[in-house]
Amino acid sequence: MPLFAILGIITPMEIKTKDLATRKVWTEHPRKDDPEATKKVGRIHAFVFHPKEPRLVGFLVKRPDIALMFHRKDLFVAFNGWHIQDGDIVLNNTAGSKDRSACKELSIDLDECVIWVGLPVITQDGTQLGIVDSVTFDDQSGRVLALEVSQGTTANALLGQRTLPPEDICGFKRGIGTQLYMADDDDERALGALLVKDTAKDAQVVGGAAEKAGTATAVAKDKVTRTYKRMKPKVQQASQEATKAAGDAVEKGVYATGKQIGRTKGMFKNFKDEFKKGMQ
Repeated sequence: MPLFAILGIITPMEIKTKDLATRKVWTEHPRKDDPEATKKVGRIHAFVFHPKEPRLVGFLVKRPDIALMFHRKDLFVAFNGWHIQDGDIVLNNTAGSKDRSACKELSIDLDECVIWVGLPVITQDGTQLGIVDSVTFDDQSGRVLALEVSQGTTANALLGQRTLPPEDICGFKRGIGTQLYMADDDDERALGALLVKDTAKDAQVVGGAAEKAGTATAVAKDKVTRTYKRMKPKVQQASQEATKAAGDAVEKGVYATGKQIGRTKGMFKNFKDEFKKGMQ
């Protein structure tokens, strides 16, 4: 066993939101001998970020409906209100880790916070790089460590993804990007995007089939050239289709937790229904 574990020292961990998405959340660690002895709270379905800082403040847990009929509001869990035990996500039984008490402890207004995943990513000069696919954060502070930007699931297979460092992130910006909620045409606050520096365009794109083809040996150079020429129209088509699909998903989805989804009263009123409608 590592020395830090023996001494009870907690070390920071780098965690990706995509590794936690849809994971089950428990009130306490499940007992292997009696699974019914513990309670499952629900599943993670959204990650909430600070409105002005590149920092994760927590996540939303979708709880099962009562008797499959009565809707239950989402549970907000602070970024430090949980831990991983034997691969399971377990809530901390401490004050200030959930819902209103967590917001008070974090000094945030949840109505002003933002859901980054799915937001369009736009540079300062207006170039659209894609959408937020995943965010890497420090589990001890919630600080954003990296941003993964994709052009949509279809295009990723061919074009890969960009990974941006935190210094390239300017933050959430209204008035540009995609529509976040139903509003009048002249309501710029209904638009939103994640703004990044122009230097983000220089970030290397990795992981795509096109990149793998480009790293072929000199012996296969001619074959690679012919393959690329055949692939190029498909790449362009996939990019266009993915961009449209991503745009449709963003326009239908809900990427803010309060006022941005319809200016409703109360932190989570109608959030579940709106989010489900948006992602259909």
